[in-house]
Amino acid sequence: MDIKFANYGQQREINATDGELEIFELLRDISRLDLELVRMSDNYVTAKAGVCDFARFKFTPRAKWILFPLMELGSTKHRIGSPQEIKGFTDLISGSIEAVRKYFE
Repeated sequence: MDIKFANYGQQREINATDGELEIFELLRDISRLDLELVRMSDNYVTAKAGVCDFARFKFTPRAKWILFPLMELGSTKHRIGSPQEIKGFTDLISGSIEAVRKYFE
């Protein structure tokens, strides 16, 4: 019998698209938090604030979305057409900033 380990939660090579890098920079500029760009899943990249996922997002030719796990239950993916559209999520970004500062600093 072989033992196989699941491939969940380990950091991988970031390998982000230009759009994902632009989203990350916008999130850092808007939040003014010390965010880190990581890839813990093959399906998206994550902007981490300390130990928590501040935002998860994907911006490829086939999929363009962002979600804010600190503010929303489940996997609420907000479809976007360009990286600049994340500026329209100020309520979710502000709430995530408050959650990070309240619970994780």
